[in-house]
Amino acid sequence: MSTVSTFRFALDGTVFDGRAEDGVLVVAADLGPLPFSAEDRPARKRWQQTIAAEGPRSPDRHVIDRQSRVRYETRTRLDQPLDRRGLIEALTVILLATGAGRAPGPDAPPTPDAPPTPAAPVRRFRAERGG
Repeated sequence: MSTVSTFRFALDGTVFDGRAEDGVLVVAADLGPLPFSAEDRPARKRWQQTIAAEGPRSPDRHVIDRQSRVRYETRTRLDQPLDRRGLIEALTVILLATGAGRAPGPDAPPTPDAPPTPAAPVRRFRAERGG
């Protein structure tokens, strides 16, 4: 039997939508419009490099939609059911590990070419409860 939980939260002005289903936590957001070259050529190039480096099967993906908006989605496999505290812990780890979907800043090193990763969600941590 599948149990689905949905939620929404905002972080630094960006609204994230989440869904936990069958042991997979999916977090997605609209990160705003892709800058035009005339507006901010370096930012546009950083977004394009970030998207090109991820590959189509990455568990953490940025895509540019038909309206030239940058969308972000991350998928994480969970080892156990989540309660409220576990959800907050999982979201914290995911958003810290992925940079909350943001493009690298101007001082970030170039993204190395990475081999394609499987489309399956990734394990980022193991949650353990103390005494």
